[in-house]
Amino acid sequence: MHVTVAVCTWNRAALLDRTLESLTRVAIPSGVTWEVIVANNNSTDHTDAVIDKYIDRLPLTKLFVRQQGKSYALNEIVERLQGDLVLWTDDDVEFDEDWIASYVSAAERWPEAMFFGGWIVPNFLDGEPEWLRPAWRVLSGVYAARELGDEPFPFDPKCLPFGANMAVRVDFQKRYSYDPELGRRGELLLSGEETDLMRRWLSEGHVGMWVPESRVDHIITGERLELEHIRRFFFSLAESKLPRGWKGSLPVRVLFGSYYTLRAMKYSFLRLFSSREKDPYRWIKYLVRISYCWGHVETQWSGLPVWLKPPAVRRLKHRRAQPRPTNVEADEAPTAGHGIPAPHLKSSSKRANVSK
Repeated sequence: MHVTVAVCTWNRAALLDRTLESLTRVAIPSGVTWEVIVANNNSTDHTDAVIDKYIDRLPLTKLFVRQQGKSYALNEIVERLQGDLVLWTDDDVEFDEDWIASYVSAAERWPEAMFFGGWIVPNFLDGEPEWLRPAWRVLSGVYAARELGDEPFPFDPKCLPFGANMAVRVDFQKRYSYDPELGRRGELLLSGEETDLMRRWLSEGHVGMWVPESRVDHIITGERLELEHIRRFFFSLAESKLPRGWKGSLPVRVLFGSYYTLRAMKYSFLRLFSSREKDPYRWIKYLVRISYCWGHVETQWSGLPVWLKPPAVRRLKHRRAQPRPTNVEADEAPTAGHGIPAPHLKSSSKRANVSK
């Protein structure tokens, strides 16, 4: 069997260094050949230098994709895929030693399945703030957590893997393209490019399987625990939820925008009566709903003069465009072992119903 490990990256050179270093420690099963494709999506940092560092340590091919947007990078990789199985992952993870073996085994065990997914366990480099655990039901999607238990099961449209740890049969993957209107685009935190495609696969009758033996650790740097990052995430998520191809008339869009404005104002009022210290779940829930509603307002009222939009929308849109900081250094990468010395979230043995 020939396996391709595929990574898309943008301006995360230090984290990518950790990811590729971890990949050098993954075991390759007997009878398996493999390659690594890293697509640099128009990075402006030292990403190329990091990739070059691993040219002699991994069977690595690098691509430079100038068109900004993760889906463009994904599609460039799909065009070049060969072999039997593509393992999709991100530029900010560390791998279990048996990561590749787990998917090779799953592909052989379930020949009817076209795609697979496994554990994504957040690893917070700076530890967990006190408010995180009580609000985890609301925030797990922000950190791409997939902790769906120790037993395999077939996926359904409401329970799918995430792109940081999934595999697809190559001949099947090459029949489909990722939607360029979805997925990260520079600082724009759009999402849903993988789930959009997987829901289509399921609607066409194809099978996907949860592989509990497969695991990656998702490296979470400190700034991603800041409330500003959470606001930006849900503000952008609202745009990802707009039905593809929907173009309402101006009166309809004004009406929908007004509806979400009223909802944002309601949640802003309710949040005044909650406290992050005393009731973190409710406090964070309102923060999320406010940001999500303002994102819908921006989406519905796109094209209208800026001065007509609520100040909160203008502030969130401005903050969304700010450069993304990274507080992890390349030379901090571990030289041995699986994880980074930081506390893990406890893994849930129950299936989590979270959509990315």
